[in-house]
Amino acid sequence: MTQVVYLHVGGPKSGTTFIQQVLDHNEEALARAGVLVVGPRIELIHAAMAVRGDRRLADLPAASADAWDRVTEQVREWQGHSAILSYELFANASAEHVRTALARLDGIEVHVVVSARDLGKAIASSWQEQLKFGLTKPLEAWSPPQESAEDSEWGWRTMQPANVAARWGADLPAKRVHVVTVPTQGAGADELWHRFASATGLAAVADLDLAVDRANESLGVVEAELLRRVNGALDGRVKGGRQKSLWMRDLLAHTILAPIGREPIGLTPAHAAEAATEAEAAVRAIIAAGYTVHGDLDDLRPVPVEGRLPSEVADSEIAGSAALALADLLVWAREAGADVRTPAPTSATHEPPGRFRVAVRGSLTRLAAPVRDRRVARLEKRIAELEAQVAASRALHLRVATLSDVVTQLLLPAAQQDEEITMSALRSYRDRSL
Repeated sequence: MTQVVYLHVGGPKSGTTFIQQVLDHNEEALARAGVLVVGPRIELIHAAMAVRGDRRLADLPAASADAWDRVTEQVREWQGHSAILSYELFANASAEHVRTALARLDGIEVHVVVSARDLGKAIASSWQEQLKFGLTKPLEAWSPPQESAEDSEWGWRTMQPANVAARWGADLPAKRVHVVTVPTQGAGADELWHRFASATGLAAVADLDLAVDRANESLGVVEAELLRRVNGALDGRVKGGRQKSLWMRDLLAHTILAPIGREPIGLTPAHAAEAATEAEAAVRAIIAAGYTVHGDLDDLRPVPVEGRLPSEVADSEIAGSAALALADLLVWAREAGADVRTPAPTSATHEPPGRFRVAVRGSLTRLAAPVRDRRVARLEKRIAELEAQVAASRALHLRVATLSDVVTQLLLPAAQQDEEITMSALRSYRDRSL
């Protein structure tokens, strides 16, 4: 059974995608070193929702509600020394949720890992992420939801590392609560991984490949303002978290808008002051609690960003990005196989008719393909492992059966022994054992 489990519980936008890519990319090498990478990701997403009692579970298959039980069972059944679980929105769990969740890991040494970045950049990232799910409020009139807002996945409840560490580490020794800071731009490209590895016991695992694609899903200031305006024009016609994830975040924001521009988003003086206050509070709380820090707590303090506010973007810039986005979206739709001859949904109902759903099925399949392919690869790998175990078991049974034949012959009285049968059994046993 697993002896140690490392729960990397957040926070969001703190290099978690890079860390998870390295873990997945090196899954086999880590397994050989006795380390389980818990997954797949969709199971972790559902597990985090189950831990938090997320009401959106009602819209998912019934089995999703038991995802945390399956994840913890996967940890318990692992025959290596340690396991690592990484998903950023576990950070939103309350102290009560955490206590219930950790009870499933009783008997295993639990370590909690919280990663965090410059809290000024976290504000801009939080606003962006909410844009991807339909937010229409301008950055200048918006501020991150506070710690008490339990439904907020993109506020101080998840971004403030001391808060997350206090909830997840309430019943753990301080030395088993690890805070990993995202290094500033002057650090080496792999410094974040080295800090994470030191927190999770992976520094001693040799020959890990860190050459993974580093996806940059951040929007430039022009593209973020464009998305905000699109959200207003959509007028609620894309409903539900799953549909918003697919069409607004994955397709429009990440696939179409993110590659167009990367100009940093600035902060208002009020935002900068709020970030500085939260950073100072986090640094004091982390030091006072005695948590193990990997990196430099100064990395949490906001650095001035040379970027414009969305309100400073000209309409002509929005029009230029919109033209590029429409062109890219047109090419994407053609390559995805959408059929323009089918009627569009009526604005009166905002519901796509059956033929329209059929027309975009190819598009949905294409967007889901990477997740599906990774899951299929994991299942195929597990099947291969089980088949190898079955083959080894069969070979062992054959050797035991052959040895039984040899022993049976040797135990017979000399007058009843058949030398030819005995020698044949011995040769067969030798051939199957060498």
